[in-house]
Amino acid sequence: MWRGQAQWGRKQRPKPEVPALIVFTAFRSSQPPYKIQAKFPRESAASKKLRLQRRSQVEDAFKHAWKGYRDHAWLHDEVMPVSGGQKDPFVGWAATLVDSLDSLYIMGMKEEFAAAVAALALIDFSKPNADKVPVFEVTIRYLGGLLGAWDISEHKHPILLEKATQLGEFLYKAFDTQSGLPVPYYFWKENTSGKLHGDDKVIIAQIASLSLEFIRLSQVTGDLKYAAQIQIVTDQLALTQNLTALPGMWPITANCSGEHLSFQDKTFSLGVLSDSAFEYLPKTHLLNHRTSDQYIHMYRLALASFSKHLFFRPSLPGVPDVLMSGNLNMFADPPQLDGQFQHLACFVGGMVALGSRISNSGEELDTARKLTDGCVWGYNNTPSGVMPDFAHVELCQDAATCTWSGEGNGFKSVDDSSYRLRPEAIESVFIMYRLTADPSWMEKGWKMFEAIVKHTKTDIAHARLVNVMDENPTHEDSMESYWLAETLKYFYLLYSEPGLVSLDDFVLNTEAHPFRWH
Repeated sequence: MWRGQAQWGRKQRPKPEVPALIVFTAFRSSQPPYKIQAKFPRESAASKKLRLQRRSQVEDAFKHAWKGYRDHAWLHDEVMPVSGGQKDPFVGWAATLVDSLDSLYIMGMKEEFAAAVAALALIDFSKPNADKVPVFEVTIRYLGGLLGAWDISEHKHPILLEKATQLGEFLYKAFDTQSGLPVPYYFWKENTSGKLHGDDKVIIAQIASLSLEFIRLSQVTGDLKYAAQIQIVTDQLALTQNLTALPGMWPITANCSGEHLSFQDKTFSLGVLSDSAFEYLPKTHLLNHRTSDQYIHMYRLALASFSKHLFFRPSLPGVPDVLMSGNLNMFADPPQLDGQFQHLACFVGGMVALGSRISNSGEELDTARKLTDGCVWGYNNTPSGVMPDFAHVELCQDAATCTWSGEGNGFKSVDDSSYRLRPEAIESVFIMYRLTADPSWMEKGWKMFEAIVKHTKTDIAHARLVNVMDENPTHEDSMESYWLAETLKYFYLLYSEPGLVSLDDFVLNTEAHPFRWH
């Protein structure tokens, strides 16, 4: 039985005042750190040679894109990979530079890393080059990038922590609302006195995907105020989690305009607008596991809900044993599951796999495999070999006895045929490989890489694709910073030694920045 909008009841919960690192003591875990990665067998000489050849090709792609940025858009947010122009959609703090710091270090590009670190001295993270600051994007790309570089470079470059702290201080002001929930967009020049006004219809990922960065900032600086502020957000998410129209999940938009978080929306998804809100639950548990079990408790509630209500087996040619994650409209009577197939939702396989290690669940790991294979299917069944951003497939009426009686390649419709250089599918493939040591994931990833690089490469860098349903897609003049921060990093790590950025030591934020958790 589903319920309507979330309510807080007659008695209002007081705003938490205790530091985040000492809350939820009743749930404090006594377990040792989790074993995330599989035990890898000894590698043959032939396998090693092939793996390193492939890694070298990934590195070449990264170097090509980095050179394009360095030569054409240095200290701007993004290079335009077709025209050679520049643009600054993320307040002009050199998003690609900061987002790429830990990738440069991981790939051993020492001179380029040193030059990028030195350039940070030219950036004032207390003064944006724009009036409107997107808090979520700035947090995951810039704050995440600085903290990831700080951790992966073994805390040897003080300017990384100095700039992370400077930025953290700036972003902290975005939480100065009546509810303690951050504003999604911070108009910093207008904030002269008084509280910021909260908004309605806020994208849930914008307020629920900040925990990793701010908790890690507290851990590395010793200043507990950042984690304490996140705890205010997390407590409100926890209190509303079972009071939405689909208990266990939050809908895609939230009402942050009052004293407390509430929900009127009844649309649920693990894709666009929602994705990292759920991704951060098991990941933040790893980062914070010595202090609190709150996040893993919330994840298990969410997992039970979306496994039952959002996961589905698609009806496809050959009837492969795969799963996908759809969208559920609880406004409809009866509620309707929409078989939308989103590239953004392809992170789900990796999330469920990571959670399976925390729960020590083989069943969850098998679900993760099916979800990840669903996204591999999305690549293997287009003329270009690259998955579209949004499509629809038919749902099996009975998952156990699924059949295919349609025509064509299995796509019911392709709603957005573009490829935006997204990382989510290779992210899950990488995680599945690290958690299983199954080399078939390396083969699946390589087929994806060859298709992506073949079609996206330009003379300058790599570009978005307009229509992956064409055999030879045309380019769009855009290369977001996550191409270097995430997509190529995941490909590189897939063909690296398992000890490089081991998931037994690091948890990666939604922009693939590695934070040390053990």
